[in-house]
Amino acid sequence: MDAERTDRVVVGVDRTLSGLQALRRATAEAQARGVPLLAVRAFRPAQVGMYATLADQREAEAAAASQFVAAAFAETMGGQPRDVEVETVLVGDAPGPALVRYASQPGDLLVLGSRRRRRWHRLAGPGVPGYCLTHAGCPVLVVPPPPLTRAGSPRALLRELRRELDQFAGSGPGNGNRPGNGNRPGNDTGGGS
Repeated sequence: MDAERTDRVVVGVDRTLSGLQALRRATAEAQARGVPLLAVRAFRPAQVGMYATLADQREAEAAAASQFVAAAFAETMGGQPRDVEVETVLVGDAPGPALVRYASQPGDLLVLGSRRRRRWHRLAGPGVPGYCLTHAGCPVLVVPPPPLTRAGSPRALLRELRRELDQFAGSGPGNGNRPGNGNRPGNDTGGGS
């Protein structure tokens, strides 16, 4: 590492909703601080022997990781920001140690997305944010997941969507046959037969 280098914002690139949220926040932090953004994509190298030569394997992995980072920026902001210097680093290592290695100066800021922790994930250990919080030599910003991912299971999201649709439909005229109010077609709630 260069002793003359400036402070920077380091972000782990992941295309989950939490990872994309962290990429947006890291870009905003780099813009606000006027420092470069270091986008780190850590990946596990493929099993040796899947390619003709080790050089072919490394080249294919680097190309795939580079495309991954470009796609993350495209999904998040429509491409790399023009007002922030962005450097992409591709590392064939576990994410936690790789991120801590690159965010090594006290003036750096390491930005990570947090995932919603489910019971079975807790058994696997602290995860990347926990590792980085414990081992980083700089401030670590763990960005909460977007509201969509915090809402819960797909069923809970569907229930919430139905509630909002019912409220929306209930606010307008002609909502007599709105699902959920007991006046469904074929449901005769009248008193006779």
